Amino acid sequence: MPTRELRADLIAAATALVERAGSAEAVSLRAVAREAGVTAPAVYGHFADLDALLAAVLDEGFAALRTAVTEAVARRSDPGERLVAGCRAYVETGLAAPGRYRAMFGPRRVAGSRQAFGLLVEGVAACAAAGRSRSRDPEAEATLLWTALHGLVTLRAAAPEGPWPDLDEQLPALVGRLALLTPAGDAGRDQAGPPGPV
Repeated sequence: MPTRELRADLIAAATALVERAGSAEAVSLRAVAREAGVTAPAVYGHFADLDALLAAVLDEGFAALRTAVTEAVARRSDPGERLVAGCRAYVETGLAAPGRYRAMFGPRRVAGSRQAFGLLVEGVAACAAAGRSRSRDPEAEATLLWTALHGLVTLRAAAPEGPWPDLDEQLPALVGRLALLTPAGDAGRDQAGPPGPV
């Protein structure tokens, strides 16, 4: 098996184990090797240790998150719609692999979390610049929004059968309120006034 292919297989095996266990802490190098169908020493040809392998799993998770958000916003032109679409992609990506998502924001947290947050700040800032948000501090609004999105993913993943509202209704309301969005027709209004209902 080519070296690059084996490395990808090891990451895929570790990702599958993280997802099944629901935690990166429950994964061992021996289990990864078994999952990938190789001997344990073969892992060391690609990763110095378990931490390096798990870091690659989390890096790949953040890359998938960034790709999903980037692709979602590229299909919209209105900044407010782009922000909602990006937030939906964030939630859907987290719910598609909740074990990996938990690990991404757990004790092994990597630099990718800062980049994920940066996408939210950029989205809120773009809305403010276009007059689609009353935000005067995009980082503060993005922090509230990220907290809510993280909670939404965590709660829905923990109780998928819960009485959750439809995402098509919940996300626009959540993003609209926390990012201080204004209706598209109000883009030219003075943003200095007090926040009104979304």
